[in-house]
Amino acid sequence: MVKKKLLIIANWKMYVATSLEARRALQSLRKQSLVLRGAEMVIAPSFALLSAVVDATKGSKIGVAAQSVSPCADGAHTGDVSALMLKAVGAKSVIIGHSERRASGETDAMIREEITQALSAGLRVVLCVGEKERDHDHGSHFAFIASQLRSALADLAKSDAHHLVIAYEPVWAIGKSANAAMAPAALRETSIFIKKILVEHFGREAGISVPILYGGSVDETNAGALVSGGEVDGLLVGRASVKASSLAALIQACKAAAQK
Repeated sequence: MVKKKLLIIANWKMYVATSLEARRALQSLRKQSLVLRGAEMVIAPSFALLSAVVDATKGSKIGVAAQSVSPCADGAHTGDVSALMLKAVGAKSVIIGHSERRASGETDAMIREEITQALSAGLRVVLCVGEKERDHDHGSHFAFIASQLRSALADLAKSDAHHLVIAYEPVWAIGKSANAAMAPAALRETSIFIKKILVEHFGREAGISVPILYGGSVDETNAGALVSGGEVDGLLVGRASVKASSLAALIQACKAAAQK
């Protein structure tokens, strides 16, 4: 099997507030070109900073993603941003179903519509799934993950697999210290389970081709072990992605672990 290119998505959330901050962060990141080589780097800023980030990444290999998208194509939806708007401003990907969006009220039905809108506009979908609590005794968290995946994938054809990334983010591990991140062995077990669901839906070849990322208390101290031991294709990184030095160290750690 051909090894997939390391994929790192930096979810800036609301940590970066101004276009000046964004440009400075990206200037620092672009200086790390040797570190970025061999990895696909994607920045996901807030809606307000999308244009600034697209402009600041022109001429580089750094991609741009949106943090969310409306389930509606157009019309009277004050405050929403459609997939076509994201495409027009220069975004190539969009994060859908993030646990923070689900906690704010996004339903499975809304997520399915968001995926449909994103794919129709030609955007790559980064679908987030993950349990709130891990059931060590009965493994009920696997059924929860399967339910999220099957609901989100219900309307997708085999050809859609090439425009899909799965980001596994156990809610219980998000926003804590690196010591609270998932153990690589447990991540490997979950990654294999997710691959089985993908193969079940898309068929073996297409299902295996879908990249799987991990997100949850990741930094440069544990990133390498999580990617290599967890059998994932990359990481969805939150706060640790804001500083270029920390992000570069994280990527370097992943590359070093892959060479062992």
